[in-house]
Amino acid sequence: MGSPIPQHDDAAPASAPDPPHGDPAPRIVLLTPDWSRALDASTTCRFQLRLSREDILAGTTAVFDPTDDRLGPAREEQRRTGRFAGRLRLQPKEGTPFEATVSVTSVDGTDVEVAGPRDLAVLEYDVDRQVPTGLERQWSRHPLHHSPDVVALYEADGTLRYISPSVTDVLGYAPEEMTGQVTIDLVHPDDVEPMIDAMLAVGGTTGPAEPVVFRVRHRDGRWRHLEVMLRDLSEDPEVGGSTVHFRDITHRVEQLGASYFDGLTALDGPAAGVANIGTDGRPVRFNDRFAEVLGRSREALLGLADLGEAVHPEDREGHRAEVRRVADGGSPRAREWRFLRPDGTVAWVSSTVQRPVVASVLSDLLVVSVTDVTARKDAERAWALLSPREQEVLGLLVRGLRNRDIAGALHVSIHTVKHHVQSVLRKLEVTERAHAVARVAPLEAPPDPAAPRETGRR
Repeated sequence: MGSPIPQHDDAAPASAPDPPHGDPAPRIVLLTPDWSRALDASTTCRFQLRLSREDILAGTTAVFDPTDDRLGPAREEQRRTGRFAGRLRLQPKEGTPFEATVSVTSVDGTDVEVAGPRDLAVLEYDVDRQVPTGLERQWSRHPLHHSPDVVALYEADGTLRYISPSVTDVLGYAPEEMTGQVTIDLVHPDDVEPMIDAMLAVGGTTGPAEPVVFRVRHRDGRWRHLEVMLRDLSEDPEVGGSTVHFRDITHRVEQLGASYFDGLTALDGPAAGVANIGTDGRPVRFNDRFAEVLGRSREALLGLADLGEAVHPEDREGHRAEVRRVADGGSPRAREWRFLRPDGTVAWVSSTVQRPVVASVLSDLLVVSVTDVTARKDAERAWALLSPREQEVLGLLVRGLRNRDIAGALHVSIHTVKHHVQSVLRKLEVTERAHAVARVAPLEAPPDPAAPRETGRR
């Protein structure tokens, strides 16, 4: 389903982002005309309302609290006038309803790519940013307040009520910069859906959920891997929301990635070129053979913002599309690309991009294996220069046959064989038979002229 709702930008920031202040992220939901079902929603809304992508695609989930006495009159006002503005209670799929200032207007959905009715209602809302007084003082006496792990309390609407001071060491933000904000925009775009799923899974349970790993943007713009444990305490009158405990495990993930990479290179042997790249194509680590195949130093490869920068311009977009396809869950397949070496030569490379076996943790890495096939491609081009009969003659030369044997195999005269041999040498720009054989030696098996097309002398 196409979406007119603003979503995350998948690209990592080029520079350090501003603190999570300023204008809030869009809170927009597309509704059916009777407000009964949500057809699409911005990322922040899906986070606050606990709507998974499957809920949106199914189009069967309501977002208003059905017990709110104001709902009926509000809907009637919007039906009569085309717009309603006021206060209503929103109902997350899991959790406690929350008050919001809402605006609902009618739109013509002709140009909106959603299934269902053409007339739609657009819900925009905002929630109060009242942080309970005394909460920080209350938690400052709790042992977790000074723990190196971060503890956070969230309202039912996803607003951060409290976060411990250790967040500064983990993410670079001061607690007061984050309190009162909806922090979903700091989560990596690829991890938003898993986070919503995790919140749905923990809703209504009494104990903490199993730890999960998400990538969250540090103040300096880099992604940090956080091990997160969620707990729903919305029914606890002293909390009235969800608690989140998290710790930075980026170093552990990097060590796991390095160990996994070492295992790959040991398995494939020193002749294999192997690299880890980010899902954005940026080289992270690679073995010496990988650098040798591409003809670049380690410093030059690590300086690339995208491995595609080293690919021949005519192949570059195809290579980048292949990386995106695998990053999005596509199965691996071998492809051949031309890479430009710094000395101006072209290296033909057979390359396979795949997700690591431990993709659940190394979710931002891909594995690239490369084999230099330049010699084979040169041999294929040389072979293609020859006529079918010349290919037959050269194929028999590769097998070690002499002129007399070739003449017998092809049922032609020795003079004809000599003529074809000279033509082969001229086209391949070599002077010796051995050189001609060497030109096509990288071919796994030149075609065997077992059934010659011609008989008799020429």
